[in-house]
Amino acid sequence: LPAEQREVVVAELGRIEMTNIQRQLLLKAITDQWVEYLTKVEALRVSIGLEAYAQRDPLVQYRRQASEMFQLLLGDIRSQVVSRVFAYQPRRWSAQPLGTVVKTASASKEAPAAKPEKKKKRRRRKRK
Repeated sequence: LPAEQREVVVAELGRIEMTNIQRQLLLKAITDQWVEYLTKVEALRVSIGLEAYAQRDPLVQYRRQASEMFQLLLGDIRSQVVSRVFAYQPRRWSAQPLGTVVKTASASKEAPAAKPEKKKKRRRRKRK
């Protein structure tokens, strides 16, 4: 967003709400990338034993590759956070106070009296 539009958005949502939005975007990006990283490290752990066949120390190779993967993780988190912050589009919505019901003309004509639904009985499994 350009600086002028950003000031409008900040004024509209407020600084606290903007901080909360950015915090949520950051946490989501970290969570997504961290899960992917852990999956890759697990695959590395499983396959690192093959390095012994190449006359290389598996522990040294594991540390080196895991360190490279971690550096890539940090870069991926940074780029994903930046792209999500710049791509974020706030939505307008209006909240109704609690306890108020918004009635529409079509809803009142279609369903004059709402009947409570009957609950289905659950079947029990037979134990073997």
